[in-house]
Formats: sequence, C-alpha cells, structure tokens
Amino acid sequence: MELKVDFSNKRTIAGIVILICLIGIIFYSPVILEHFAPETCAINGVCQHEQQLELIYHLVPLFILAGIIIGALVFFFMTTKIDDKKKDLEQATKVIIQFLNADEKKVVERIIREKGKALQSEITRIEGLGKVKSHRILQRLLDRGVIEIEGHGKTNIVRFSKPVQDALIK
Repeated sequence: MELKVDFSNKRTIAGIVILICLIGIIFYSPVILEHFAPETCAINGVCQHEQQLELIYHLVPLFILAGIIIGALVFFFMTTKIDDKKKDLEQATKVIIQFLNADEKKVVERIIREKGKALQSEITRIEGLGKVKSHRILQRLLDRGVIEIEGHGKTNIVRFSKPVQDALIK
C-alpha cells in the first residue's frame, strides 16, 4: 500500500506539524538543558550539578510520555487518511461494477478477489458460466479494454488492463 501525502487535508498537515515538533524537541533539548547548567559546583554546600541531574531524572518520564502521546496522535491522523481512501476505493468499485450485466459482474468480482488476475479455467468454473459463455464475456470485456488476456500453458491468465487495475485494486 502506498501512502501519499495530501496537503489539502488538515489532518495530514496537523500530523506532520506534530512530528516536526517532536523532532525539534528531541534535537534542541540538550541545548536548552546546557543553557541552564550552573557555572559553579557548590553553593551553600549543595552541588548544583547534582540538582540539575535530579531535575533531568524527573523530566525524562515526562519527555517519554509526551513522545508516546505525540506518536499516537501522528498515527491516528495518518491512519485515518488511509482508512478513508480504502472506503472511497470500495465505493468506487461498487459504482463501476453496477454498469456491468450480471455475468460480467461475476467475472469482474472473481478477478478482484484474485487481486487483479485469474486463470481463465477458474473463471469457467464460476456458477452459471460455462466455457463458451465465459469466453464470450471475456471477449466483450477485452473489446472494451477492461481486461487483458495472456497465454499460460493450456489456459490463459486474465488480468485487468493497467488503467482498470489502478482504479479498482490498490
């Protein structure tokens, strides 16, 4: 599955911004901590470096928690986009199949189930189709440019043409 970034979607932009912020926090946190480093070791008998290390020990779980939350938000924003595209693809497939007659639907649905290619001998075994009827249906689909047929031993491999493959199967 290929993930394409669509900048017209606000969720995708928010996910990218959150990811950039996380990377910025990770990259600049040593610089910020160094800025607050004490110059002298002990003031009034208390080591300033030890106090700073103690502060860091208390902040590390907070940084880890923030990283997990930001990672979860990025995951949510990105996967929602993929799920939306999957639903749109299923809906488009249903609409396209409605333009076929009943027997052509059976053949096309079989090819979709087989991820875009099927043996012609398997298509002839579809209920209600015989060798002659399936051959005629395949010839009509071939004439319309829906499928391509390639010889494969004593049978043929039936696959969607490139434009149909791109439109129906991802």
